[in-house]
Amino acid sequence: MKPAIAALLLATPAAAQPSDPRLPEEALITVTAPAGPGRVTTPVVGLSGEALLDRQPRSVADALRGLPGVSVRTNSRGETVARVRGSDERQTLVFLDGAPLAVPWDGRVDIGLIPAGLIGGLTVRKGAGAIEYGANAVAGVVDLTTRQEGGVAVAQAGPYALKNLSAAGVVPLGGLSLTLAATHQAQGALPVARRSALPFNQPSSDRRTNTDLAATSLFAGLGGMAGALEWRVSVLNIDARRGIAPESDRDPASARYWRTPDWNLTQAQVALELPVGAATARAVGWRQWFGQTIEAYRDATYAALRSREIDEDNTVGGRFTLSHPLGPTSLRWSLSGQVSDHLQTDIAIPPGTQPAPLLYRQSLASGGVEADVPLGAARLTLGLGLDRSANPRTGDKPVQPARQAATFSAALALKPADGVSLTVSGGRRNRFPSARELFGEALGRFLPNPALLPEQAWLADAEMGWRAGPFTLTLTPFWQRVEGSIAQRIVRVNGVTLRQRFNQPPATSIGVDAAMQVPLADGLTLELTGSALDASSAGQPLLQRPAHEMMIALDWAPREAFDLRAELRRVGPARDLAPDGNLARLAPATEINLRARVPVFRIGTVPISATAAIDNLTNAVILPQLGLPQPGRSIRIGLIVGG
Repeated sequence: MKPAIAALLLATPAAAQPSDPRLPEEALITVTAPAGPGRVTTPVVGLSGEALLDRQPRSVADALRGLPGVSVRTNSRGETVARVRGSDERQTLVFLDGAPLAVPWDGRVDIGLIPAGLIGGLTVRKGAGAIEYGANAVAGVVDLTTRQEGGVAVAQAGPYALKNLSAAGVVPLGGLSLTLAATHQAQGALPVARRSALPFNQPSSDRRTNTDLAATSLFAGLGGMAGALEWRVSVLNIDARRGIAPESDRDPASARYWRTPDWNLTQAQVALELPVGAATARAVGWRQWFGQTIEAYRDATYAALRSREIDEDNTVGGRFTLSHPLGPTSLRWSLSGQVSDHLQTDIAIPPGTQPAPLLYRQSLASGGVEADVPLGAARLTLGLGLDRSANPRTGDKPVQPARQAATFSAALALKPADGVSLTVSGGRRNRFPSARELFGEALGRFLPNPALLPEQAWLADAEMGWRAGPFTLTLTPFWQRVEGSIAQRIVRVNGVTLRQRFNQPPATSIGVDAAMQVPLADGLTLELTGSALDASSAGQPLLQRPAHEMMIALDWAPREAFDLRAELRRVGPARDLAPDGNLARLAPATEINLRARVPVFRIGTVPISATAAIDNLTNAVILPQLGLPQPGRSIRIGLIVGG
């Protein structure tokens, strides 16, 4: 039986990098070891293997929930995003097999639409990560890897048209390896925990207004060897349509009544790896096409259109790295860049003369070097780089100058005693405003601010790990200061209330992440993960940052393909911006989730297991953002074939 948690994992150097992010077969939750001989990484958490299956996630968002230092929420645009250690969601990058998934116009991707059935493993790298990740990886990186071997199929259903269907497998073709995956998830509407918590824009129903979803994804990847050259090409397509819940804290005159009838992301990528003597060259190239239509309605009946936004994005990018020894030191050189075009058409309903699309173009480039320096029993990794951003096309907005900033990092690994590890790391990272932050108007809800400056983040942490047999404990205090952090404020223009992004005074986050595994009996494990956070700017709390988040889980896995799991998740209080511009309190909440996976029979060597999942058993009201509570109780039953 594979362990649900591996507290100390010796990963390969390739596994720690976006150029070749393959994970080992074992599940992991806390990593306190260097990423290979001599290399030191920042703190890492993640899931793979059976631990991922046993949690029965429908999307990457579900898989990330409960990891220490990671907060998942759905914003007012209906997008599900992740925050690492209280950072902004645009400060965390998401990679799939080494290529970034974020839509550059917005600087983020909806992780609720990335199906879990596609994923073989995921890791979250916190703090000042590898230089080669490039610009905008300020607080952390979510590395997703597609399945590398075997196959699994999942079928689940629940009340109110809930469906979760997925199949993924790897097929050997002579000297080649073919990976295929397909998923479909659907939801008639999300359940409501308590109608009294929704004062506006909610009829007398136990289904949340305008929260239906239908999403389908297809993936194909082919890889092999050509002499010493290892190569892989892949294509991912996600097609979705969904409703967007209106803010329940706003009177009907000011709420957002949006739907997304068309959301499509297609990404093609190629990865190459070639040893050249003692050196290794790696390259990843990607091409992304993204399109969406946003429809704005006049009221909660969703019968009369007010306006429509049509977005079309085309992005091309690549990354090259060269690793080689230099005496006792190992060096890694990296160069990356991408160019993205965004066409946007805003149409008033009923239409007059349709305006011409506005063209926006943004380019990002990064270069740098990392060195692994042996220091006796200790290990040191140093990094230095330069990031640059330019916006040569700005629609009908003023042209902005190109900007650049240096980045650097250091990570030191020590082993004070057997079973004890200590890694101290820190550095500076940069995030350039996305084109949407600079120029976007969000169908008349935002006042653009083309004068936004880049964010510059200073980060430091000290990860301490203890291991005694199957018992593991990791504590990671951290500190982060972001200069020029981009936030929102309320402004009034000609009597109309709008929001505007601005560079707020320096924002400081201080906290600690923790993870512990305690074996209680054969196959029975107690898991505790959590984080505490104090995040503020100019004496005011940062918005939507809970003071603490924690999870206590009991996991019983006495044999293969059998798992019973109970989770208690606690979210602490936070603050948010009310429509009148004042701060409002977000109350703490407790959520209980149950999971069951029980083998029922086999077809040859392939196990077939029955599954059941209950989310938010007690129907608790959980409010990560004002006016947008999490769903109430949800039930799913189904089957898992293989694994």
